[in-house]
Amino acid sequence: MAKWIIADNSIEIEQELPGVPVSVLKIMKRRGVSESQFADFLSDTPKNTYDPFLLPDLKEVCERLLEVCREGKKICVYGDYDADGVTSTALMLCLLRLFTDNLTYYIPSRFDDGYGPNKDAFKRIADDGTQVIVTVDCGITSREEIEYAQGLGIECIITDHHILRDEMTPSCLTVNPHRPDSGYPFSELSGCGVAFKIAQGIERICGDMDKSVLNGFLDLVAISTVADVVPLLDENRTLVKYGLDIINRRQRPGLDALLTELCLDGPVDASGISYVIAPNINALGRMGNASDGVELLAGDYSDAEFAELAASIAETNRSRKSVQEETVRICRAALEKEDTGEYAPVIYAPGAHEGVAGIVAGSLKEELNKPVCIVSPAADGTLKGTGRSIPGINLHRLFEQCGDVFDRFGGHAGACGFTVKKGKLEEFRARMQELVKEIVEKDPSVLEKSIYIEKELEPEELTLSFARALTKLEPYGEGNPVPLFCIRLAKVTDYRKIGSEGQHLKFTVRTADGIYLSCISFWGSEKYYGIVSSGLVDIAGELSINEYRGRRQLQMKVADIRESYYD
Repeated sequence: MAKWIIADNSIEIEQELPGVPVSVLKIMKRRGVSESQFADFLSDTPKNTYDPFLLPDLKEVCERLLEVCREGKKICVYGDYDADGVTSTALMLCLLRLFTDNLTYYIPSRFDDGYGPNKDAFKRIADDGTQVIVTVDCGITSREEIEYAQGLGIECIITDHHILRDEMTPSCLTVNPHRPDSGYPFSELSGCGVAFKIAQGIERICGDMDKSVLNGFLDLVAISTVADVVPLLDENRTLVKYGLDIINRRQRPGLDALLTELCLDGPVDASGISYVIAPNINALGRMGNASDGVELLAGDYSDAEFAELAASIAETNRSRKSVQEETVRICRAALEKEDTGEYAPVIYAPGAHEGVAGIVAGSLKEELNKPVCIVSPAADGTLKGTGRSIPGINLHRLFEQCGDVFDRFGGHAGACGFTVKKGKLEEFRARMQELVKEIVEKDPSVLEKSIYIEKELEPEELTLSFARALTKLEPYGEGNPVPLFCIRLAKVTDYRKIGSEGQHLKFTVRTADGIYLSCISFWGSEKYYGIVSSGLVDIAGELSINEYRGRRQLQMKVADIRESYYD
């Protein structure tokens, strides 16, 4: 059973906003939004952006890019195979095409190249006549590979947003908001967000670049920001809000074709990116080569060709789902049969598909509420792996403490990719258990599932108007999750299983104040059916508006239910 953590609602709001419930203002304040930023946070047209030239090297990078374009040098944009890398590559290509035709790109293969810059790939790029490489969403920890490229006579420019490791940082022009010498007020941009800041810088230097061209890149930034799970706060929130507007204008023909193929006819919000757009783009890199994603977002094709490409991408994602189900089965079997580790399971799964291992690690992490790593053999005899972690356990810091067992690793607090040295798997597994055990002994609650609840709802908040006010907090995402509320001592008046296999649970409650509220628990019938049949429950969930056949009804989407007792 999950632990319910009720937020501190004693915080004071010194300056209220007309028409905005105080409870909504308190949610924002708890999420780090200052009262002076309230209006901008809730605005449909936020203004919170920063001077791109506050990023170290950015002005020099912009000037150098314009110079090499004028000189006619051949430029290669080197990206990554996930949604952030694909959108970053597409944005940089679209930007540089405004100034040069002597341009190409390279998306590494997850299976042949691995993550980030690669010496073999650089050799092929050099043989193709490339004189300048611009990385996007990668490169900040690739000093050896960058030095190799420089030795081939290639000028390198790094644009990235991942965490720096001083001993690995390349010696060249480098734009990264995490640089310790940065004066930029916000460090949590996506890789595509960094590429957009370069576009802003070039627009300022040129002076005559059409602002609509610059704003037209924001659909790519919105996809990357949501897909890469960077905080949807501060400047990211501004970029995503405007980016969603661009997406819904259907201005990019390839993206429009994909939305049509996926039957996304209505307005796209952040969840549409998370659960529909991003998985289809990510599937390309998981199952093969992600170049089709770049072509979809930055290519020049007819409507029929874009439609064909979109259909192929959707089919790839369907294949990904099937492979993922099989990889889940393999990993579950390993968990049952082998000693994978008590505190942080390290699953050796030779049959696991490398492309979906990260998703599976994420789902097992959620289920077990422990860090989970999945490792499988690579063609060169090493072991490639991916890990996912829970709040309170920083996976990147753990890996830094046992870095000598890796050939390489990279990522952030919640997710890392790595290559284990030959013969080091058992040592890696043992050291992970030791490190996580030490954390748990200091704070046992770190492995306890918990639900963060904003407040217990008052009678005046069980209204459509309050639910509408909550929608002003969107778009939701990392750092700005969907707010959850609770109701105590609610009497269940009716309940039934719904869905093709009775997998969902729909019920109605009468609150202690006599208010009737419709509730739905998706995939919750097996877990909660017995509890709701007890009659008196506490409910935690999302307050939403259910619209059906023109009728709007207040509804709670259930996150958890427990039996309730009178004091």
